[in-house]
Amino acid sequence: MAIDLFERWFGHSIDKLRDLPNGDGAFAALMIAIPLYERYIIAKLKLEGTATGEAEVQEAVGKDLGLEDWQRRIFWQMFRVGFMHQAMVMDGKTKWMVSHVFGDVPEFKSIAGVNYICFDPWKFTDRVLSKYRADHRLITASESFPLASIFAFPAGTIPGV
Repeated sequence: MAIDLFERWFGHSIDKLRDLPNGDGAFAALMIAIPLYERYIIAKLKLEGTATGEAEVQEAVGKDLGLEDWQRRIFWQMFRVGFMHQAMVMDGKTKWMVSHVFGDVPEFKSIAGVNYICFDPWKFTDRVLSKYRADHRLITASESFPLASIFAFPAGTIPGV
């Protein structure tokens, strides 16, 4: 079943990251959760019969996270583009702060005259995982990026192996 593979590859991996001291696994968890979040948004739109173009995805992200369009753009640029291309949040005028005291969605705060995006990476990750666990159809809704399969080749099928 798709949920079993989902848990093997994502759920269990994230559980292992939780075991790291000082919350150090949070960055790697976000590197898993952010593309899963994007996949979730697109899958949700597909299941609703809605278009999945860039504009529709952007609108759905903003609505789902409760962000205004300018906030969504900054969050997406800093976190999605940053983590997926350079394994770290992209620097800019807006800074970022993660802590267990924040919630599961990004919130923009001005602290000592500096604008920050604040959220708890573990709560965000759990929020994303819970979407898939609540509706397994989301796991397989992507046609462009289908969930991989695990299977064994018969012996001698692969040359040199």
